[in-house]
Amino acid sequence: MPRFTLRAILAVLCLFPFCLKAQDDLPTQIQNYLAAYQEEFPVEKAYLHLDKHTFTLGEDIWFSAYLVAGGIQVPSPLSKTLYVDFFDGDGLLLSQRIIQIENGRGAGELQIPRYGKTGLYQIKAYTSWMRNFGEDYFFEQFVKVVDGAGGSFLPQVEYKSVSSEAGKANYEVELLAVNASGEPLANQVLLLSAMAGQEELYRQQIQLNAQGQVSFSFSIPEKDHAEQHLELSFEENPDYIVTQKIQLPYTLNQADIQFLPEGGSWVQGKKATLAFRAVYPDGSPAQISGQIEGVEDSLFESQFGGLGKISFIPDRPNYTAVVKNPFSEQERRIPLPEATQTGLTVQVQNNPDASFISVFIQGEGDPGELLLFSHIRGLVNYMIQGTLTNGVWGVRIPKQNLPSGINTVTVLRKDGTPLLERLVFVQSGDKLDLEVQSRGSLSPRGKFQLELNSSMRGAPTPGSFSVAVADADQVKEESLIHGTIFSHLLLTSDLQGKVYQPGFYFQNQEPATLEQLDLVMMTHGWRRFTVPEILEEKFPENGFYIEQGITITGQVKEQTVTKKGLGGGKISALIGEGLELIGSEYGPDGKFIFTGLEYQDSVSVTITAEDQRAKNFIDLSVDQRKPVFPSLPGKYTAQIVWPEELVATYQARTLMQQLNAEENITDLEGVTVEAQTLQEEQASGRKFYGDGDASIKPDEIPGSVGFTNIFQMIQGRVAGVRVSISGTGASVQIRGAGSIQAGTEPLYLLDNVPVDASLLFTVNPRDVQSIDVFKDPARTAIFGSQGANGVIAVYTKTGAGISYQSVGGTLVVRYGGYHANREFYAPKYDQASPQTAITDQRATILWNPLVETDANGQAKLEFFNSDLAKRHLIIIEGIDAMGRIGRTVKLIE
Repeated sequence: MPRFTLRAILAVLCLFPFCLKAQDDLPTQIQNYLAAYQEEFPVEKAYLHLDKHTFTLGEDIWFSAYLVAGGIQVPSPLSKTLYVDFFDGDGLLLSQRIIQIENGRGAGELQIPRYGKTGLYQIKAYTSWMRNFGEDYFFEQFVKVVDGAGGSFLPQVEYKSVSSEAGKANYEVELLAVNASGEPLANQVLLLSAMAGQEELYRQQIQLNAQGQVSFSFSIPEKDHAEQHLELSFEENPDYIVTQKIQLPYTLNQADIQFLPEGGSWVQGKKATLAFRAVYPDGSPAQISGQIEGVEDSLFESQFGGLGKISFIPDRPNYTAVVKNPFSEQERRIPLPEATQTGLTVQVQNNPDASFISVFIQGEGDPGELLLFSHIRGLVNYMIQGTLTNGVWGVRIPKQNLPSGINTVTVLRKDGTPLLERLVFVQSGDKLDLEVQSRGSLSPRGKFQLELNSSMRGAPTPGSFSVAVADADQVKEESLIHGTIFSHLLLTSDLQGKVYQPGFYFQNQEPATLEQLDLVMMTHGWRRFTVPEILEEKFPENGFYIEQGITITGQVKEQTVTKKGLGGGKISALIGEGLELIGSEYGPDGKFIFTGLEYQDSVSVTITAEDQRAKNFIDLSVDQRKPVFPSLPGKYTAQIVWPEELVATYQARTLMQQLNAEENITDLEGVTVEAQTLQEEQASGRKFYGDGDASIKPDEIPGSVGFTNIFQMIQGRVAGVRVSISGTGASVQIRGAGSIQAGTEPLYLLDNVPVDASLLFTVNPRDVQSIDVFKDPARTAIFGSQGANGVIAVYTKTGAGISYQSVGGTLVVRYGGYHANREFYAPKYDQASPQTAITDQRATILWNPLVETDANGQAKLEFFNSDLAKRHLIIIEGIDAMGRIGRTVKLIE
């Protein structure tokens, strides 16, 4: 795919013609600001295409990264470094990948802990440059993770009533507990906890009947907890507790309900449309219905995503909406925005078959000369000056040559006072046409060929694509829920607030779907900049720079502080065993920076400095990477997800994964964030008892500098391990470790020597190399009876005789580079090998994150079917050098 430079981005801005009917200071000021914004602050956006969205514990999540820049969103020539953060079901940061980007494209994978939590895992992707524009612009996605080896406890919860009284939220619940075979958990006892994040709001034991059913009620404080959920625990056996977490509904009082006049204002005597949006504190939609008090024919009801609208002519300033929840008896009275006696109102029509966007403005009073301007992502496409004639002004904005995306129409007074703003989604014919032809057999291990053709209006168009082929019985097409390259780059990345199930709005071009999309436009605000910022020439803070490679920053200090201080000097960094040598300088403040480094994995970095005044009597230190998000609010499903077809192949898929994994791939119970580490051979040689069932490496946890004891690092990171910290002590319970008496303490080892918990509590986390947790009875047998309750083995850095202290102006550290991508394993069944002798029940059959179509717009791929798949689900997404995107889904049976 041809490379697009930043100069090319700016040149393309001139290709968008716009009508300019006014040449006074305000139009010029707007044009100059937007041109400067595009030139000095081209916005970057990231998107990740995942191989699927539902996984079992221990699986890999394969992703293809797209990074675009500027208003026309071409593959970014700016940043070369993309950060991908991975969070577990409770929002705890598990790992971070640093992905190398070339021509706006990259790839990688995330490892789900084999012994981790189930639930909704979250992913964020961003560049350093994107941080100047706010965290709301970061790419966000979530995936569902289930325990393929589980299934003993699958509760089905139905909330019969949710009500509010005296500051309490009251719940009446019916619960059915079954296992994966549908058998009820007859006469079992469950522990129920109502949680708000880590805060327990309510707890009780509930007794199931012979049919595995129970009805119960409870109350919690009625507060807007974003992480409100229900935690249900079942003792599968005396040594193991299964916990399931689901959403805990909110009361109607907790819903954020807003009525928003079209364009931002409405005027008495003029017909107006009010859109409304109803969402709960966790972002889920609230279903409401109601009526405008005192207005005939004013019934309304929310539609998809908690959105809706109502139209009528106001004849007084104040109105009240009486809102009800159709699933409860709750009722609320919501005051509507005041309808003014003078002012403007707007109605916008965006007929998909019309070549214009029609803007009809009405008003009472004389607002004087008006200026209307229209832009898509800061690219002005229309600007016109006018006045009301007999109280109306009509404008038609031509859609020809407009790129797809959110078009913002703003009406101002001559002095720049904003009066109206309306978002309109434009769907132009600028998307890539993708065709997939397939040949081959769907028989077990049959050979298959795909031919991809990319074009634009019939002309072959080269581009860069990602291709996922899955077993359609194990993997569902979930784009309506999770979104696509279209919904993210054209919709959600430019709007304020969360959009519920964004892929829904791109499923087709039916009038009903387009009407729902227009409700999104009327209830969400444009993110990038506001009219006051234009008039004040206020630009984003430029505190984060564009990273063209790995960046190392640090500090030079005097060994003995003197009044004269440092004089500044030269500093150099040797990367690895001569991979790269780079020189720089530092000033009297001692701060240094090395940029543009390109290397993979964690390597030795030798930094040497000599100060003009202090010579070699200086100490060097390197800044640790700190996570942007140490944690996120947890996300929880409304009901327990149990994908039977995917779970049925769990054992076979796990075996294939283990047999074909690289030797140095460690289970991501140990977090795999590139950071300072020791050499693998030095570490393994000190572990007398081998690796544990789960391994945690503190130096590889982003933000580990904030831990004050090692128990904080274990807490929440290993399934079945419960850590309680109080004051200057801690206790640990390991479930499933073969303990005779549940709840007894495990065996603690410090550098292979038995110690008690109080001693481990005093160990500095920064001195710890790794923590191994042994849970499996087969693994703990080597410890004898002492290991019957599990083992926690802590290994320190000093145990290997390694020091990272600066000596005589030289510092040797290990610093993480770009993630070394693994190759997706696709067996070749025309070549016999031990690996091809095992059962093949893969869910993802082919994953190719970087497929380039040639000058003829063609690319060919070849792969073999699994033993099981009878249908193939093919999903392809991609982009060309001009920023035009495409997507296709095909089911082969």
